Amino acid sequence: EDGDRLLLGLSGGKDSLSLLHILMECKRKSPIKFDIEVCTVDPMTPSFDPSPLISYVESLGLKYHYVRDDIVERANSAGENGQIVSSLCAFCARMKRGVLYSTARKNNCNKLVLAQHLDDLAESFMMSVMHNGFLRTMKAHYQINAGDLSVIRPLVYCRESLTTEFAKSANLPIINENCPACFEEPKERARIKKLLQREESMYPNFYDNIKRSLLPLMHDDTTAILRSYAEEALAKSRKVKCEKRRPKQQSSKVKRKEKVNGQQQVVGDGEVKASPSTAATTTTTVPAATTNGEITHGSHDENDTSAPSKSKVLAEASEEELVRELARRRADKFRLSGASRANKRMMAAQAEATGIEDPTGMVCSLNGGNGTIPCRELME
Repeated sequence: EDGDRLLLGLSGGKDSLSLLHILMECKRKSPIKFDIEVCTVDPMTPSFDPSPLISYVESLGLKYHYVRDDIVERANSAGENGQIVSSLCAFCARMKRGVLYSTARKNNCNKLVLAQHLDDLAESFMMSVMHNGFLRTMKAHYQINAGDLSVIRPLVYCRESLTTEFAKSANLPIINENCPACFEEPKERARIKKLLQREESMYPNFYDNIKRSLLPLMHDDTTAILRSYAEEALAKSRKVKCEKRRPKQQSSKVKRKEKVNGQQQVVGDGEVKASPSTAATTTTTVPAATTNGEITHGSHDENDTSAPSKSKVLAEASEEELVRELARRRADKFRLSGASRANKRMMAAQAEATGIEDPTGMVCSLNGGNGTIPCRELME
C-alpha cells in the first residue's frame, strides 16, 4: 500500500533473497510508493555465518540491519530451572522473530515481510494435521496482537521450484545453514516434503488443489473460528458421555413457586416465568445493521410502537453481514486460546506484579529484545 515501510527478514536462503529482488522490482515498476529495509539476525553459531550478506545488501542501496544475537548461548540457560531449552530450533526461531519485531518498531516499519512459499504452507498444514490434530497453516497476511505491525508473505502462491530456479539463474549469494540444532524439526519437515513430492508425482495438479484448499486457512481469523467449532464439538461430546453415565431419574419434576420482588415466579427446574405486569415491558437485545455494514447491538422495547420490530431489525442486515459478525465474535472469543501452562503461570505472576491482567494468558515467556512475544504470532 502507498506509504508502507517494509522490513524484509533476510536469512540468506534462496527464498528470502529471491523475495528481496522481487520487492525491488515491484518498487521500481509499481505506481505504489513504499520503502524497503532489510534485517538479518546472526545467531552467532560457527555453522552459520550470514556476514557476507552485509556487503551484498549494501551494494543494492538498501538500508540494512545486521543484528548479532548470541541465541545459542542464551538457550543453554533459558529452559526450565535454568537448564538448556528442550528445542533449540524452536527457541532460535522465536528469538529471531522477536528481534525482527523490535527492529521493525525501532525503524518505524509497519509491515514485516517473510519469504515462506506454497510448499512451506503445505508442509506446515500436514504437520499440524498429523501431529496436532488441527487444520492450520501459516497466514498470508495478519496483524500481530499489539496492533502496530502486520506480517505479510507475498510468496504464498509461489512454488519452491521457482525460487530455486531464480536463485540459480541470478547467481544469488545463498548462505547455507548447517546448524546441527536445526536438524530436529527440519528432519520431520523433510519427511513431509518427500511425502508431498511423491503425491505430486502421481497427481500433477496436486499443488493446485492444495493451494485452493489452503486459501481459507490463510485468513487471519480462520484459526480462531475453527478452534471455536472444535471446542464446541468437544464440549458437546463430553456432555453426551456424562449424560449416558448418569442414572435416569424416574421421579417427576418437583414444581415450586417463589416470588421475586412480588412479580416473578420460578416454575419447575429453574424455569423463570414472568408475571403479566412485567411481560409488557420486556426489553430484548438484538443485532442491528449500521449504515457502514457493521453489526451492532441495539435495545428493542416491545412496548414502544415507534421502535422497529425484531424481524425488521434483522432484515436490515444481509446474510453475509450476519455470518461475518458471528465469525468475528467467535474469533474474538477463541483468538488467543491454547496457551501453555508455563505461559499461564508466567502471566499470573506478571499480573500480580504489575496489576495488569491479561485474560487470555497467551504470552510467550521468551524475550526477543524489547518485551515478550505473543506465542500466537510466533506460531503463525
